[in-house]
Amino acid sequence: MILRNYVLRFRRYYTVIALATTLVAACRCAGAEEMKRFAIDPDNAIIVVPAKADRDTLTAAAELGKHVALIAGVELKQVEESKRPGGKYAFYVGISPLADGAPLKPEEARWVITPQGTWCYGQTLFAVYGFLEGALGIRWLEPGDQGIAYEQQTSLRLPAGQFGWAPVLKQRGIRAGISVRRPPVLPANMVDFKAWLPAKEQHEQNARDRGQWCKRMRMGRHADLGYGHSFTHWWDKYGKTHPEYFALNKYGKREPESQKANPQNPTEAVGLGQKSTVKLCNSNPKVAEQVVQDWLANGRRSKWAGVCENDMGWGFCSCPKCRDLDGEKAATGLGDYETYDDFLTDRCVYLTNAVARGARKHDPDAGAVMYAYNQTELPPTRQKVEPNVMVGLVPTTINLSKLRRLYDGWQAAGARTLFLRPNYGSYYTTTVIPMGFEKQMFDAFQLGVEHGVIAADYDSLTGHWPVTGISDYILAKAFSDPSRSFEYWEDHYCAGYGPAADAVKRYFRYWRQQVWDKRLLPELDAIVKRGRYYNLVRGVMWSLDTYYTEQDFGATDAILQEASAKTLSASQRAHLEQLILANQHARLTFQAITAKGKAKFGPSLALLEFRRLHRDDLRMPWLATFSREAYWGDITGIKTAIALQDYPQPWLLTDLFWRFQLDPQDVGLTQKWPEEAWAEVKKWDQIRSDHVWESLPKKSLHPSPALRAQLRNYDGIGWYATRLTIPAEMKGRPLFLYFGAVDESCWVYVNGELAGRHLYENEDDWRTPFEIRIDPLLDWEKSRQVVMVRVEDNAGAGGIWRRVWVVSKDHPGPDPQ
Repeated sequence: MILRNYVLRFRRYYTVIALATTLVAACRCAGAEEMKRFAIDPDNAIIVVPAKADRDTLTAAAELGKHVALIAGVELKQVEESKRPGGKYAFYVGISPLADGAPLKPEEARWVITPQGTWCYGQTLFAVYGFLEGALGIRWLEPGDQGIAYEQQTSLRLPAGQFGWAPVLKQRGIRAGISVRRPPVLPANMVDFKAWLPAKEQHEQNARDRGQWCKRMRMGRHADLGYGHSFTHWWDKYGKTHPEYFALNKYGKREPESQKANPQNPTEAVGLGQKSTVKLCNSNPKVAEQVVQDWLANGRRSKWAGVCENDMGWGFCSCPKCRDLDGEKAATGLGDYETYDDFLTDRCVYLTNAVARGARKHDPDAGAVMYAYNQTELPPTRQKVEPNVMVGLVPTTINLSKLRRLYDGWQAAGARTLFLRPNYGSYYTTTVIPMGFEKQMFDAFQLGVEHGVIAADYDSLTGHWPVTGISDYILAKAFSDPSRSFEYWEDHYCAGYGPAADAVKRYFRYWRQQVWDKRLLPELDAIVKRGRYYNLVRGVMWSLDTYYTEQDFGATDAILQEASAKTLSASQRAHLEQLILANQHARLTFQAITAKGKAKFGPSLALLEFRRLHRDDLRMPWLATFSREAYWGDITGIKTAIALQDYPQPWLLTDLFWRFQLDPQDVGLTQKWPEEAWAEVKKWDQIRSDHVWESLPKKSLHPSPALRAQLRNYDGIGWYATRLTIPAEMKGRPLFLYFGAVDESCWVYVNGELAGRHLYENEDDWRTPFEIRIDPLLDWEKSRQVVMVRVEDNAGAGGIWRRVWVVSKDHPGPDPQ
C-alpha cells in the first residue's frame, strides 16, 4: 500500500513538473488568457476521484460526467485514484497536482488543464463548474437540465493552463423563491386555477433545480453573518416570564399586536397577533442583555449577535422611552425616498449598539447585526453606529441617486460593515413582459460593491426565465465576480445561444434601450408610487399602454426571427424557441391588458388558449403568474375568462357596490324584503361585492363606519340588492346570475320571486362558483330588474366576495333550484 501510494504521488508530481515550462505564462485568475487548445478523445477519458470521496466531490464528479455526456454523447467511467487504468485521459475531481502547494482561500476553486490530465480541486464543485464554463463553453441559462446550453463536440478541445476563482463576497445568494418543504397552496380566490397547480413531485423538482442552478452560478458563503428576523420565537420563550421585553402595542398591551379590534371596544385587541412578528421594547436595557445571553448560550454560532427586528410593519413599541429615542425623518435628507412614514431607525440602532457593546465584552472580534428595513431603512439621525455593528440593507428602490444617498447616509452614521438583503425579486422582477431593467439591477448592486458590502442575499429568483432570466443570470455572475462589467456578463449569457448570440443581445437591448431607458426610467419614481408598496411592475401594468406599443413586439419578433435563421445546435435552438414563445406570450398579454370594455375578453380568451397550448413547453411559473395578475385586479381578464369560458359572450358584470342591509333577527323574509320597492331599498347602505363583509378595504367609501364596525366579526344574515339592465338582444336565451363565490349559503330573488339557492353543504362551497337561472322571472317590460340575495353566514368571513355576472347559454341546463 505504501509503495502504491508513493508511485501514485510520483506519477502526479512528474506529470505536473514536466509541464511547468508550458504553463509558466498562465495565471491563476478568473478569465485567464487561454493557451493553445488541444483535443482529447472522450471515448478514451475517465473521471478519477479520491478513495472515500466525500459527497461534494461525488456531486462534482457527477456534474462533470453529466455535461460531458451531453456535449460528446459519451458516459465517462468513474474510478478511484488507486484504480486508475493506464492510457486514459484523466479528469481528476477533488485531487490536486502535487506541484500546487499554495494555500487555498475560503471557497477558492482551482483547475489545471494539461494534455496529460485535468485537475479540479479546492472547492471542487465550483472548480468543475469553472472548467465546464471556461473550457467547454457550458452556460446555465435557467434551472434544470433543460436550462443547460451547449454545443456538441466529437472531441473535447481544451485550453492548457492554470485557472481559478475565489469569491470577493463572503456570501452570495439569490433565494430560490420556492421550497421543497413548502408545496404551493391554492388560495381561496384562485379556485378556478386548480388545474394549473403543479403536482408535488413537479414542485419539488423545480425547487431542487433552482437550488442546483444557484450552485452552478457559484452561490455560497464562507461566513455566518448571523442575520435573519431574530426574535420570531421570543414570545414563546419570554412572553409569560418577561412581558417587559416586548413592545407596548397600540392597544396598551405588551404582546403581539392584533390587526383586528373588538367592534364593541375598538381599543381592545381580539386575541394575540402573530407571535412571530412581535416587536421589542428597544429602550429596555434588559432586552440587550438577554440577546447577548442567548447568543452566548447558542455557542456564538456567528460572531454577529442577531438584532434584526421581526417582519411586518406594525406592532412597534409606543412607550415614552422608545419614542424619546426616535429621530426626525426630515433630518436624513432622504425625504424623497419611498419608504414607511414611521421612522424608527434610531431606536433600533440604540438597541443594536447595546448588544454590540455587550458581545464585545466576551469577544473583541464579536459584534451585532441589524436590518435597515422599512421603518428602519433610512440612516439614523441621532445615534451613531458602533464600529462592530453590521447593517443589512434592504433597499426599496433601484433609483441609483437615492441608493447612493442611502449608502452614504449609513456610512456617515458610522456603519463600517454592510451587506445587501433586498426584496427586489418581489418589487421589480416578477413580470411576463420584458422590461429591460437588468442593467439597472446590476448597477444597483455595483453601488453596494462601491460602498464595500461584504455579502448579497436577494429575495428572490423570478422564475420567468425566458423573460427576466437574463437579470438573474447577470446578477448571480456579478456576485461571483464583481470586477467584471455588465457588458462582459451580457456577452457571457448570450454566448449560450451560439451563432444567434448577437441577435439575442440586440433583442434584450431593444427592451433595455427603447423601453427601459427611454420610457420607464425617466418616470421610475412615479411608476413605483403608482404601483404602491415599491412595486414597479404593478405600476407599469396598470398603465401598460402608456409605455408599450404593438410595434415593440413586431420589432422584437423580427430580431428573434433573424436569430432563428442561424445554424444552431439543438440546445441553442431550444433556448431560442423559449424567447420566441415568450415574446409571443408577451404580445398577447399586452393585448389582453390594454383591451377595454366589451372588447376585453376576446384577447383574454386568446391569451388563456395560448397558455394552455404552451403550458408545458414555455417554462413559466404559471400559477404564480395567474395569481399575480389576479392580485393586480384581473388585469388580463383571464380570471374572468377562465371562470366564464363555458358561456357565450357577452358577459355582463353587475355593479361593484350593491345595497346592503343587516338582518341579525332574521326578519327579512317575514317582512317581505324581496318585494320592497326600490325607492325603499335604495335607502340601505352600500357594500362591495368583491370582498367578504368582515374585512372590507379600509379606503373604500362604503359602507358607513357604523356598519363597517358591525360587520367586523358578524355572523348571521345579510341582504344584498342591485338592479340589472339586460340588453333586449339577450331575450329568449337562458340567462343566469353567475356568482364567483358566496360565504356561506344564499337565496336569490328576482323581482320579488325566489330564483334559486346555493347552500353550504361541503367544505369548499363557500369558495365555489355557481349559477342561478333568472330568465323565467325577468319582466322585459321594465328597464331594470331587481335582484336581492339573502346571505347566511354562520362562521368565518361572510358575504358575496367574488363578482357577480349575467351570462347566458345556448341551451338551458338543469335548474339549480
